[in-house]
Amino acid sequence: MLFESLIDLGKPVLKFKKEGDLLYVISDKEIMKADINTGDVIQSKEVFPKNSRTRDLLIDKDIIYSRDFYKLHKIDKETLEINKTWELGIDLSSDICTLDHDEKNIYIAIRKGDFAVINKASGEVRVYPISESSIWDMIISDNIYAGNVDGEFIVIDRADFKVIYKKKIHKKNLKSLLLAGDEIFTASQDLCISRINKNNYEILDSCKKCHKKMFYLVGNWKDFLLTMSPPCFEMKFWDMSDLSLYKTINRASWDAFIEGDILYEKEGNSIIRSDLNELITGGFSKELITGKI
Repeated sequence: MLFESLIDLGKPVLKFKKEGDLLYVISDKEIMKADINTGDVIQSKEVFPKNSRTRDLLIDKDIIYSRDFYKLHKIDKETLEINKTWELGIDLSSDICTLDHDEKNIYIAIRKGDFAVINKASGEVRVYPISESSIWDMIISDNIYAGNVDGEFIVIDRADFKVIYKKKIHKKNLKSLLLAGDEIFTASQDLCISRINKNNYEILDSCKKCHKKMFYLVGNWKDFLLTMSPPCFEMKFWDMSDLSLYKTINRASWDAFIEGDILYEKEGNSIIRSDLNELITGGFSKELITGKI
């Protein structure tokens, strides 16, 4: 199974997330639910007043949280109705950069470094001054691990939201983080990957000039780290133990992710999937790799 189309909407897939056998998709002003086995759209609703490419989805038990510029919408998963909206900024200078959650809170990084924490039960918002520059990505684990515009790796206590550790490990934008066991991998606009010990924050390894342009960490599979650079139209498999390059494939998209042995990608109007066992061993045509058929 390589680059198998799960669904074709006839209009661009802007964002998508997977939960069980359902895909949740943002396209134009709509949120859609699609059955991953049949490809059928089983529900859709025009949720947003206008089109935007900056929205994202966070799927919770009974709720979908959607970022929308400086607003965060709480959407009923069954009806796709917006139940509540938090305005966390005033304009694009204070929009939402990234968000995540745990069983108790939603965590939102706001442009220029503020960090909002919303209690799921009460809806109460508290804002903490965490960073002097925008936080691009975060991991929720025993602590909160984040990366910012200044290239800093930040560790935030989940109990009192104070900064435990902060160090500049990249020359600029630390755009992407990935937790794998007791190690954290970081990717930066300086085109480097770093491998960090989660317990003592020691930098175990680094690799320079990983791609020629901006890239991100898609996920890990077996002993490999997968990165994608849409501007370079390439994905790369790296050995996680020493960051040596294993394989390059001329294909890439934003927002791809790995679940089990499957790589999920968006491609124009479609969502596609590939078996990583087949992808890494090769044996497919150039036309198939580049998405021309």
